[in-house]
Amino acid sequence: MTVPTTTSTTGASARWLRRPRPCHDPEVRLVCLPHAGGTASAYLGWAARLPARVELIAVQYPGRQDRLVEPCAQSVSEIADALASMLAPYTDRPLYLFGHSMGGLVAYEVAVRLEAAAGPGVANGRLANSPGLAGLFISGQLAPHRSTPIAEPLDDATVEAEARAAGWSDPMVFDRPELRELVLPALLADVRAVLSYHRRDPVRLRCPIVAYGGSGEPGDVPAELSAWGEMTSGPAAWRCFDGDHFYLRSQEAVLITDILSRMSN
Repeated sequence: MTVPTTTSTTGASARWLRRPRPCHDPEVRLVCLPHAGGTASAYLGWAARLPARVELIAVQYPGRQDRLVEPCAQSVSEIADALASMLAPYTDRPLYLFGHSMGGLVAYEVAVRLEAAAGPGVANGRLANSPGLAGLFISGQLAPHRSTPIAEPLDDATVEAEARAAGWSDPMVFDRPELRELVLPALLADVRAVLSYHRRDPVRLRCPIVAYGGSGEPGDVPAELSAWGEMTSGPAAWRCFDGDHFYLRSQEAVLITDILSRMSN
């Protein structure tokens, strides 16, 4: 399979996938998916913390920043369908997915699609050092079998109230008129996609799963993180960091070090 290059990453793929430090011959790739209302720029600083052997691919959802004129996705599945297709050429090397908050659900759904395309037969997701989906890192998100969709109409007021209560965005987004106009449409669309997400029979993956979260999140954080282990037949682990839903901002260096250590195993 031909290794994608900067010049070949054009059109739709270039809109979705941002490669701040393109690598012609990486050992592995790490795809990072942002939270509701988030952007690829949230992960661009990660590139400086990653060794040269790891290529970072940051995902840019439609409806924000340089994709502002594009309509926002209406569901988690819509985003996952597009991304699974975009990422297929990058599975010539071991591929890891990291998703925070909404990005965690999207990462799981992308993993489902990539494993289905690869077919059965590889224990724990892959053979050592072989291409394909190598692992899934989930952050700040309930496992699919633990999430319950909201049945009531998801009007803007309901969605905004849920986003505020869950701490899924900086309060300034809601309170500053100039930010509301720019950011709120994408945030509401993303939160609506999360609140309506449901899988009657969640697919159990083969790849390893590691779940991360902040100790200040509401609920029983260790129980919710460990529940991700039920979503794979491969190895599973979890780790809790000091902080709230956005613990990864203050714990970025430690988080990336942990991710790298698990990628090398």
